[in-house]
Amino acid sequence: MRNRITGLVSILISVFLIFTLREKNFETQLFPVVALSILIVLSIILVFQKEQKIFEFEKIGTIAKFFALTVVYIMVLPHLGFIISTTCFISTFIIISKYEMKKIVVILYALLVSLILWFVFSYLFGIAIPEVLF
Repeated sequence: MRNRITGLVSILISVFLIFTLREKNFETQLFPVVALSILIVLSIILVFQKEQKIFEFEKIGTIAKFFALTVVYIMVLPHLGFIISTTCFISTFIIISKYEMKKIVVILYALLVSLILWFVFSYLFGIAIPEVLF
């Protein structure tokens, strides 16, 4: 029931915001309209989705581990560079989450995701990413 109410409220707010953008020129309204349209689609899915069991963390320690891992990642990122620190972060995150995957698959997956993110942000978006200076 809560998901349906949240979905309906999100749809109403998104539609209202889209109509407030009508007088703007195309360039300034493009991104907000696309983002709000995606929000509308996701809200519709939320409204019609059947109720699921609420996920509960087994222990508050799991949340603390993820928070600590994120803090360590942020501190290590400038020193180890993006690819190494992100690969370690994703690998450790998956292992802590207790997914049933072989460790070599986890490491290869994390490395692949790190390389793809590095390529997208460095070359496609032209954003400077911390790199290791050897």
